[in-house]
Amino acid sequence: MPLPPPPVPPSTRWRLFGRDLAAALVVGLAAAAFYISSASLMFQSAALAPHLPVAIAMVFLGGAVLSVLSAARGSLPLASTGAEPSSIPVLAAITGGIATQASPGAALPTAVAALALTALLIGLLWSLLGLRGWGNLIRYIPYPVVGGFIGAVGWLLVVGGAGVSTGTAFVLLDAPAWLAAHADARLASGFAIGLVLWWGMQRFKHPLTLPALLVASGLVVHAGLVLAGLDLPAARERGWVLSAFATATPLWPGSPALLDAVEWTVLLQQAGLIFSAVVVTTISLPLSDSSLEVAWDERADVNRDLRVLGAANVLSGVLGGLSGGISISRSVLNRAAGAATRASGLMQAALCVLMLLWGGPAVALLPRPLLGGLLVYLGLGMLKTWLVDARRLERADYATIVAMVAVTATLGFLPAVCLGVVACCVAFVATSSRLPPLRRTLLRKAWPDRVERGAFRSARLQAAASRLRIVELQGFLFFGSATQLADRVEPLLDAEPAPSRILFDFRHVHGIDSSAAQVLARLYKLLRRRGVAVALSGLPAGCSHALDGAAALTPDDAVYDDIEAAVEAWDSDVLAQEGPHAADVDALLQQVAGSADAARALLARLTPLRLVAGATLFSQGDPSDALYFVRSGSLSTHVSQGGQDVRVRLTLAGGVIGEMGLLRELPRTATVRAAGDAELLRLSLDDWAALQRDEPALAAALLRWFVVQQAARIEQLTAQAHELAR
Repeated sequence: MPLPPPPVPPSTRWRLFGRDLAAALVVGLAAAAFYISSASLMFQSAALAPHLPVAIAMVFLGGAVLSVLSAARGSLPLASTGAEPSSIPVLAAITGGIATQASPGAALPTAVAALALTALLIGLLWSLLGLRGWGNLIRYIPYPVVGGFIGAVGWLLVVGGAGVSTGTAFVLLDAPAWLAAHADARLASGFAIGLVLWWGMQRFKHPLTLPALLVASGLVVHAGLVLAGLDLPAARERGWVLSAFATATPLWPGSPALLDAVEWTVLLQQAGLIFSAVVVTTISLPLSDSSLEVAWDERADVNRDLRVLGAANVLSGVLGGLSGGISISRSVLNRAAGAATRASGLMQAALCVLMLLWGGPAVALLPRPLLGGLLVYLGLGMLKTWLVDARRLERADYATIVAMVAVTATLGFLPAVCLGVVACCVAFVATSSRLPPLRRTLLRKAWPDRVERGAFRSARLQAAASRLRIVELQGFLFFGSATQLADRVEPLLDAEPAPSRILFDFRHVHGIDSSAAQVLARLYKLLRRRGVAVALSGLPAGCSHALDGAAALTPDDAVYDDIEAAVEAWDSDVLAQEGPHAADVDALLQQVAGSADAARALLARLTPLRLVAGATLFSQGDPSDALYFVRSGSLSTHVSQGGQDVRVRLTLAGGVIGEMGLLRELPRTATVRAAGDAELLRLSLDDWAALQRDEPALAAALLRWFVVQQAARIEQLTAQAHELAR
């Protein structure tokens, strides 16, 4: 039973508490500014703007829920969770669409229901991915497509920041008229603050830089208002400051009154954008984990974070909070500010609750240009990363990123998502086309033999080795690659000698679609018509389902767990078809000795030995004191690799084992056990010495036979190595 950890001294606990509290205050200030900016962006339309406190409450409630569960169970203890930049513009597009389509009284309930539904879908998908262990599959999305998504979000943040600064939504196609109508000091101030934040964060790396710049920018705006002769009510009337409110109260999505007021047809019209929000947030989580792994040199568990944050998003959606994930910038800020334990996340959750209950008067003092400038700063950082720094990428990859940002700017985010899906498909086809479906084709004699069957049987197998073809497949098989595979396999039917069985090995195949399964079904039918048996090995479950759906396999087709089992089955079938053969030890001894009399003389010096199944003949490291002829049964040879017992060879009746250790007087290099009940003939070291002394000719014949067999084995292994390297 492990000893409990030593108690932490009180002085150390208080020091850690102080570090976590200081970090939570720093991160909490930055998070609060972003949360309020996000709420302002989502509820900036005329129909929703009066209900801004509801949006603020949703963001802070979601931040509190996610922070508590992430701090308690997340794989990265210092990660900061809550609303994050990649999803907010898409959620704003959802609420903006609802505001323009719903009736005035239904806009707020429909928007709240849509945001809650989005959180639920995100949470359920993440939970499913995490429980299934599929988190790493998200990393297979092509890099330029991910860059296009994040770059598009950056553009939406910049234009959203412009809208938040002035209180009016921005659309690129209406830019000239929009700028003419709104080109006032609020817009200029918002972009100026965004540029100052971006410059300051590039110039200064101290953890207090962002909070200090936010506070200083807010004070500068208020000072400017005073110099312009605007008191707080006048500034609020002119749109410089948020409207006053006392308490931010979220709406419960499960309320019957709210559900009755929802216009479900309007909500369903946002299905595409809701899907986009789910996609973007799902892509963002592994990116956040990967970025923090590099920044902190720690290993993140993506599947664990999917499960934890999936449950948090479900709970947030049920309670009326906003969806969210891991914020890279706030997580880095949390650690840089001195956070030491998971308590920093719990303190951030507590700050969210305080802001939710009593932060209304302070929030009402925030200038709109400050909130818009924070969004502009975040968007500029994304655009710089994916439109400026990404120029080092291949032209096609960079063009994909630029195209997705351009489509977002002109047509909207949903068309950009469709473009990203198309780009994923094109990238997949291009990558799959570069990887040929046929890894290699081998004859049976080229495959390493891990079964020692004795000289007679080995000779028979070598004679039949050309009749088995091993076809190793790889990659993902779709219509194009499967057709290419069929074109490569069909000529094998005209080879000399013609194969009697073709083994298709799927261990390097990642998947197969229905069109490829149909192509393989046609190929297998052709092989059967030509009298060639079909065998498969290493077949993944997904591939098996696809082949079953195409009726590609028949009861006569053999399916094996791995290629080793398939090859051993072929060997057994060949030997069974050969009928009776001289594979017993008596015939072997006569061949070794050269005559029946010499064989009887040699047999007289051998000691019979019986082993029951599982009994150990000798162990790795034992002295070599004898060699053994296998009269019946089989022996299994094992070596220790990485602390595991691995079988490397099986010796059947007619084989010999232990001869090289005896002749070279070296310790045993492996452990040998009886695979079943076995009968052996033992030649001890003393008997070998006596044979050399009393019958030197017989000893020389036995020695020559050992050398010839060893040379033949080396020659076979060399030929197999050359064939495998082709």
